[in-house]
Amino acid sequence: IKLTFDRTQKTLFESMAAAFDYFKGTTEEILFDNMKTVVDHTKSDFYNVVINDNMLKYAKDAGFTIRTCRAFRPETKGKVEILAKITNRLKAYNNEFSNLKELEKIIQNMNKQLNQEIVQGIKERPIDRYNKKEKNTLKPVNIELLKKYFSYEKEYKVSKESMITY
Repeated sequence: IKLTFDRTQKTLFESMAAAFDYFKGTTEEILFDNMKTVVDHTKSDFYNVVINDNMLKYAKDAGFTIRTCRAFRPETKGKVEILAKITNRLKAYNNEFSNLKELEKIIQNMNKQLNQEIVQGIKERPIDRYNKKEKNTLKPVNIELLKKYFSYEKEYKVSKESMITY
């Protein structure tokens, strides 16, 4: 779990790159909910989902294929929706932190705790599953290549009067 403050595509790309860096790779495919940072809703319908261009480019550069959940099919969204349950655990810490550093520490501890709990569906701890099976299947990712999607400098024009418009 990573603390973010918005739901922009830039934040999604940055968070994914952080995950790829943390896990030292990516999977063959990644399952997404039909969120607007991934799906072009103006071109999509119930049967045909169209991925937006930026997301397609990012996925190609990162080396994974995109899968989306089927609309109105809750059985395809189990892996996605479980994250909502996890974030509900944060409600228990309401008003128990006074700054972002303390909140990030709570999230760090929660990540450690979640990785030690036995998951009902697979009957093992996520950390064990990662070390035994998943770590060796990850493909390397060029994080530097992905930075162009979320880390860039803004350019500003300086007028003849040395005035900067910001």
